[in-house]
Amino acid sequence: MDKPRLNRLMTSEEIASIVEKLADQISRDYTGKELVLVCILKGAFMFLSDLIRRLRIPVKVDFVRLASYGAGMKSSGLVEITKDIETPVEGKDVLIVEDIVDSGRTLQFLKERLALSNPHSIKICALLDKKARREVEIEADYLGKEIEDVFIVGYGIDFNEGYRHLPEIYYVTPDAQ
Repeated sequence: MDKPRLNRLMTSEEIASIVEKLADQISRDYTGKELVLVCILKGAFMFLSDLIRRLRIPVKVDFVRLASYGAGMKSSGLVEITKDIETPVEGKDVLIVEDIVDSGRTLQFLKERLALSNPHSIKICALLDKKARREVEIEADYLGKEIEDVFIVGYGIDFNEGYRHLPEIYYVTPDAQ
C-alpha cells in the first residue's frame, strides 16, 4: 500500500453522536456499580477519552496492550500481551473498550484472561464491528456501528502507526498510479 487513498467513512459529528448514545446507555446500566473500563491500546484510546468524558458515573480506568496485527492489514490470529492491566478487578464490573471488533480473537483472549481474576461481570463496548471478518463467536454488548469489511484508519486507529491523528474515520483503498 504505497499511496493509500482515504475515503471518509464517519464524520466527527457521527462519531460524537455514537459516543454520546453509548455513554448514556453505559451510565444507565452501571449506576451505583463499581465499573472498571479496560481500554485496549493503542487504537481505542481516542474512543475511550471521548466516552469517559460523556459518562455520568464514576469509573476506574486501566489499559491493556494486545498485539495481533504487526505491520499488516490483517490480524495474524496470534494475540500477544505487551502491557497488562494493573487494577484489581475481582468482584468488579469490567467493561472492555475496543475500537473495532474484527476476527474477535483479541477480545475473546482478553475476556477469558480477565475472567481468571473473578470480576462480577465482563462486557464489551466497541465503536465499530466488522461482522464479515468474525472467526470466533463474540459480540459487543455496547456497539456503535457495524461496518463493511474495509480497512479503516483515523480517530486513534492506525496503519503502521500512522493516521491515528485524524479526527474522522476513513476506509483505505490503494491509489491508482
